[in-house]
Amino acid sequence: MVDSGRTFLTGGSGFIGNVVISSATRPVRALVHKTPLTSTDVEVVLGNLLDSKSPILSWLSNIDSILHLARPAAATDRQRHRIAKQTALSAKRLLKAREVAKIPAIAVHGSLSYGHRGDDLVYPHDPISPIGYAEAYAIGEAPWRETIQENVTLVRAPWVLGAGSWFDLLYMGESVPVFEDGLMWMSIVDVNAFANWLWELIEKPPGGVLHPPLLRRCRQIEFANIISEIRSIPVERWDEKRLKNFLGKQGAASVLASLRIDDGREKLSESEENDDVLRSVIQSILRS
Repeated sequence: MVDSGRTFLTGGSGFIGNVVISSATRPVRALVHKTPLTSTDVEVVLGNLLDSKSPILSWLSNIDSILHLARPAAATDRQRHRIAKQTALSAKRLLKAREVAKIPAIAVHGSLSYGHRGDDLVYPHDPISPIGYAEAYAIGEAPWRETIQENVTLVRAPWVLGAGSWFDLLYMGESVPVFEDGLMWMSIVDVNAFANWLWELIEKPPGGVLHPPLLRRCRQIEFANIISEIRSIPVERWDEKRLKNFLGKQGAASVLASLRIDDGREKLSESEENDDVLRSVIQSILRS
């Protein structure tokens, strides 16, 4: 392993990536394709992971760890499946280069790979049954699943709460939606705490599937009621048809999936005492 303390990072211009870079505890070399980074205090290499001719080994020169956050976006279900196949091929190339360079890697994917799990606690070793957006994204995740015992860590993140992304899309309207009966479980992490945890993870022995520590684990209707209280606006019931019209079939399935993610701390995150911290995070988002 090269003792440089430098991490190669993908997806730095994304919702999570921006925060990860701003909270970096070590030097970063970031891959940039189209969208420039907001931070200037980062070494940048220009390239495209999806390009089979990309010089990945040269990107990994004098690097001692990889943090893979990139997930190519697409507008439709069909486009997501097509790009997921390309993503899987690019992941294989990155993992092969990682093996040659003999450096550990962490890849962040989503908990929707587990499917709709009702009231069951979902553990890292559970089998996958992708639902919603993960029907496509799990294709791109497959090469990482196949190498998790080879100095590769796969992080499955639940709802990552921060300004922008799904929070603005779903919860910044004139009313707060309660989807169907609102009884599906939401497992929530604060994007800032999640970013800090990833940097801590870089320093630990790699391998396996992990879930991050949760900010809150609650029913969707509880989350909606907190936002309604903070924003002083009413809640409004949305049925599945309305949700599909708004987000499409895969988007609706993603929102309606019930995922009670285990973070290794038993039921600590289900305590109502955590609501004050959740309120504080939401208020911080609204002020940003």
